[in-house]
Amino acid sequence: MALVPFLFLSEMSVAITSRVTIVYLTSTSLAAWLIQRGLLSPAAITAGNFAIQELEHHNRGFCVYRPAEQSIYVKQLRELDRPNMQCLLREAAFGNALANSDGLDWLRNHVPEFLDYDVRHHAVTIRLIPKSVNLHECIEQCGVMPNQLMSQLGATIASFRTAECDAILSSMPAESLLCKAPWILSFHIDQGAGFLSPQNEEFLNLLKNDRLLTRHFDELHDSWRVESLMHGDLKWNNVLTRLGGGTNSEGEWFIIDWEMVDRGDPLWDLATMVQCWWHYWILSTPPDQLSDFDMLRVQRKQAFDETRISLNLLWAGYVEAAKLHGPSYDDCRRRLVKMAAARMLQSVYELLNTVGVAAQYIELMIEMSRRVFADPDSMTDFYPGATSDAV
Repeated sequence: MALVPFLFLSEMSVAITSRVTIVYLTSTSLAAWLIQRGLLSPAAITAGNFAIQELEHHNRGFCVYRPAEQSIYVKQLRELDRPNMQCLLREAAFGNALANSDGLDWLRNHVPEFLDYDVRHHAVTIRLIPKSVNLHECIEQCGVMPNQLMSQLGATIASFRTAECDAILSSMPAESLLCKAPWILSFHIDQGAGFLSPQNEEFLNLLKNDRLLTRHFDELHDSWRVESLMHGDLKWNNVLTRLGGGTNSEGEWFIIDWEMVDRGDPLWDLATMVQCWWHYWILSTPPDQLSDFDMLRVQRKQAFDETRISLNLLWAGYVEAAKLHGPSYDDCRRRLVKMAAARMLQSVYELLNTVGVAAQYIELMIEMSRRVFADPDSMTDFYPGATSDAV
């Protein structure tokens, strides 16, 4: 495996602090760029033994299929501003550090192999995971979650606390790590310099006028722990699997999009995953079944129960690997669900700019988060580790 020299980290740092422009890659220019980067052979061009598929995401993406070799994925920044450049810096620095580290096969086997970072084109190249779906696509297409994956994923998240993972963070450029609480926990105080849509402005006003939410946000912010490796955005969409939909079969799985990787609180990634079950339960409600939260809780109990086993397996894998028991188990779960409620409010912010999401879905997500904060004991049927009889 060809590894990128550590010298490139200083080049990335320069790019962050300099006035730079970007030359966009295209489907027609990509082949020449890949040859120049040593990622494609001229013989493959001559033989026509490759294909390029351009994807539309928040960043620009290219799938490069090479039948004679492993396929690759190229991600290039779409908008060249400091936050986006820092995100790409983190992803490239983490991928490079993981590739150069000794051991850590338990993590490396579940992260697409990092191949290249081109600071001048602001593009990262990794191994493509063909014929894969993310967890959201899995449950949408197959109706079930890959349960065996869940316990492994929970154990992996717990293992982010290890000294080996801390060594990866220590080898990354210091300026690439923020080492601070997620923005949502201080959003009611500091909105940064970004533009807020009218919908997000309305959400901000709601937060500022809701003392319950701001009090718990402040408590989570003040108790934030800068302790371990943290993916930073470990939601269903960022976990890929090659499972064919069987609930208990073994299969490969991968954590992708390490743009928000940081040294942070070991519970945030797990909380991000937990809130995915909550907001999927709400957003998957047919429009003609929408009602107030108490009615929805009764009418849609079975719908949540159908996904509960995968949530509980995620938690069980985490608990076993983290060796939680007794008071530490209870304290951890109590703090976890409050973090999940906060992270679901971040999902609300993100959804407010999505066309076609009815206001009632948003209201239900906010109400569910408020109840977790206000009366956590009344919401235990939604918590990891609960049974279908917990209502």
